[in-house]
Amino acid sequence: MPQEHPYRAYENTNIRTADQLQLIVMLYDGMLRYLRKAVAKIEARDVEGAHNYLVRSRQVVAELLATLRPEKGGEIGGNLRRLYVYAFNRLVEANLLKDAERVHEVIRIMETLREGWSQIRPAQAKRPVSADTIARVNVRG
Repeated sequence: MPQEHPYRAYENTNIRTADQLQLIVMLYDGMLRYLRKAVAKIEARDVEGAHNYLVRSRQVVAELLATLRPEKGGEIGGNLRRLYVYAFNRLVEANLLKDAERVHEVIRIMETLREGWSQIRPAQAKRPVSADTIARVNVRG
């Protein structure tokens, strides 16, 4: 059996031991990495490379949509769902047209959302965590 690359082994361990919040932030990080690579491929006129990274990005958005529970998050959950659907549709358009500006738009949205998710933990550390706070995280357990 081939030995796993050390970085890949570390990454797999990190994923297996991450909590829900960390996993969401990791999904955003991966998606943003794919989106930036897609822009580079579009600018280099590498149609196949751009397509592959845009498909990967859409898969991450689809995963975020699949794990979202807007009924638990109320208005915030519904708004997040609408943003994910919008981003997914923009990525479909970006892929069809190989349009870097549409990808940049999704990057801006996802960077903002990622920043929000990454700030949940510091805010929670400053005050006791209630059942309501946990329910607002909006992802399946």
